[in-house]
Amino acid sequence: MTRRSICLLGVLILGIMSILHAQTPSIVLDGSNDYVGNYGDILDMGLSDWSYQIWFKTTAPTSGLIGKNLYGSQSGRWGVFFSKGSPNTLRVLLQGGTTSVQLDAIPQQPGNITWNDGVWHQVTVTCDRDGLMTIYLDGAYNNSISISALSTNNLNSTGYFFIGAYGNATGTAPQSGFYFNGSLDEARVWNKALSAADVAANYNVEIPYPQSNLMGYWQMNEDQGIFIYDQSGNNHTGTLYGGITWGDGPTTLPVELSSFTATITSQYFVQLHWITQSETDALGYTIYRSLVNDLQSAIQVSPLINATNTTTQVTYVYTDEEVTPGTWYYWLQSLDLNGNFNFHGPVLATVTSEQGGDAPEIPTNTGISNVYPNPFNPSLTIRYELKEALPVSFKIYNARGQMVQSYDLGTKEAASYDLIWDATGLPTGIYLIRMQAGNKLYNSKAVLSK
Repeated sequence: MTRRSICLLGVLILGIMSILHAQTPSIVLDGSNDYVGNYGDILDMGLSDWSYQIWFKTTAPTSGLIGKNLYGSQSGRWGVFFSKGSPNTLRVLLQGGTTSVQLDAIPQQPGNITWNDGVWHQVTVTCDRDGLMTIYLDGAYNNSISISALSTNNLNSTGYFFIGAYGNATGTAPQSGFYFNGSLDEARVWNKALSAADVAANYNVEIPYPQSNLMGYWQMNEDQGIFIYDQSGNNHTGTLYGGITWGDGPTTLPVELSSFTATITSQYFVQLHWITQSETDALGYTIYRSLVNDLQSAIQVSPLINATNTTTQVTYVYTDEEVTPGTWYYWLQSLDLNGNFNFHGPVLATVTSEQGGDAPEIPTNTGISNVYPNPFNPSLTIRYELKEALPVSFKIYNARGQMVQSYDLGTKEAASYDLIWDATGLPTGIYLIRMQAGNKLYNSKAVLSK
């Protein structure tokens, strides 16, 4: 699978990965009687947390993408679909007992554009039984709702699992007229709630398999025949019904980008860092800057920075020396040899003194000096200091000990720095912030309060 990289809006740090090679296959469904089935009663949530993911491109906004949806009330049903009653509405459903929780994806802005636009998109749904059911679209947070009322429900169901259809009242076959019309690709089911960092890192890459908590994984790369094979190791082979054909999946750019960050130097310049894990047929990169969070108003501030086209990790650095005090937004543009391009960002940098001014004093200590505001919602500034040049990384954990975000910042010079963490999509709670500088660890805590 390869994917068209989608612009993710974040603040200061953006962690994303996108693997880019040539187009790979997808399945094409006509909305009449096409679906993937023969799974039977599999993939029950039970008492587990849950996540599921699929790429889709609509021809018409009709019915089920993936799940154990049933046409009628039954405990344990789950899935994502286009609502028949509201044709342009992408909806998620989860039911425990007689309690049914629905959540609609928020249309794209600007223009209030629905997700039924004939363009490839990826939807991820995560279900944290003690917290939120969350929708991510194209790797970015979209909407969430509490499902804590279902935390103790056993969400087993007798319905069948389908891709490309919505089940009938018994769940043993698709409901008449409830077939998906469009293309589908790269479907996954997990028995854990993926974090925002997980989603950003894996939504547009083919992931290693098998791996723990991966219950079903259909890459749909067969390009022929009537079966799609499960790569999770659980042997949930799907059968293509109704005359499904094979088509092209989305295209992507030839860059695997793992981070894009901005820091303020001791001379009050803005230094942009980005790290690629691999590059294929990449031309290079340019940096754009604006005083407002609007790419349309941004100007190019760097020359073309040539790509290396290696399969190993490469760190790039560009310093913007033409800034004045204020808050600036930066985007990274990646370009390939075929003329395609993509934007990543924005990242944010706040300059508090005139460029080229006297350098601030070197800190006398290393560690986290402050986190503010605390409590926060949704952005937290993490102020840290280095008394000497050291490699720096951060990991952030929730109260259950699950890592929700990580940043590998590379080697930093002795100075004071601000890291801004955007916790959009995460539930209220206490979070542990762990900084590693060299071989030493430093901890702090912050409360997300919504």
